[in-house]
Amino acid sequence: MTTALPRLLNAADAAARAANAHNTQPWELRHRGDHIEVGWLPEYALGPSDPSHRDLRLSLGTYLETFLICANTEGTAVRFEADYDAGATRVGRIVPAERAVPDVDRAAAVERRRVWRGPWKADRVAPELLEQAQLAAREAGFRIAVVPTATARPLLIRAYHWFFGHEGIAAELLAWTRLSPKHPAYAEDGLNDVMLVLNKAERSAMGVLFSRPVYRALRPLGLVKLLTALSSSATSGDGDVLVILGTDAGPADEVEAGRLVTRLWLDLFRQGVYVHPQSHVIDCPGTHDELARLCAAEPGERPLVFFRVGHPASDPALRPRHPRR
Repeated sequence: MTTALPRLLNAADAAARAANAHNTQPWELRHRGDHIEVGWLPEYALGPSDPSHRDLRLSLGTYLETFLICANTEGTAVRFEADYDAGATRVGRIVPAERAVPDVDRAAAVERRRVWRGPWKADRVAPELLEQAQLAAREAGFRIAVVPTATARPLLIRAYHWFFGHEGIAAELLAWTRLSPKHPAYAEDGLNDVMLVLNKAERSAMGVLFSRPVYRALRPLGLVKLLTALSSSATSGDGDVLVILGTDAGPADEVEAGRLVTRLWLDLFRQGVYVHPQSHVIDCPGTHDELARLCAAEPGERPLVFFRVGHPASDPALRPRHPRR
């Protein structure tokens, strides 16, 4: 694969736009001569925010699928061989394929696609688009449950309360937040102020409220309730939540779910639909089982991905995200 290295490097740079938790960009490509091993860097894996490392594996899947889309569209014929090994921090390898399978439309959307964390219009996504997403999930071996946002709202609020009330999660969120262009890693990784749709006052408040001394002092005085209320835009409107479920899903299946997420989100974006993933609803001990019941989960089936779909109420200005080198 050495002769194709320049084009593969271009694909790797483009794939850094892939969705991933807190934009930590945990992936690592290891060149092995006749193949590229796909793995991760443990120092970029989240801790309290991702207790089971499910989001880590989903993120590796989103990166992998984005890489394959971009490489094949540029004319480099590659495919993925799964070989998950936690001890070796490896999910598998990229190997030569017989022919390139371009995916021009999705590749064109990679750079423009983004998550929306601001307020939503009070409408719902066209049913036919949701049905297309459900069909794509079935073809990949998963299932999508569609839940009205109004029905999911109580779970969202409880999960936000748990999320903001966890000191370790609050510290990790602050560590990965880039509130100002003056931050040395502002253009490299993490969650910047534009991604989070924060105005100047909100940027200042977040930096203060999540600092450990202030957080510890104000948490007993209602800080968690305030932060939960400030995040209410994610629960507003009459939109829908999509929940991807997998049966007896292990680590390798979570990587595959991440690959599916990439295809779904790129396709939805091309139709003008934005998404807001909210992993804490799955991670929160007080909402996980109730979410499964809400989705009519079958025996052995569990929620893997939870995201709001809809149309932004304001202009979602794009913030370019740069690959870490």
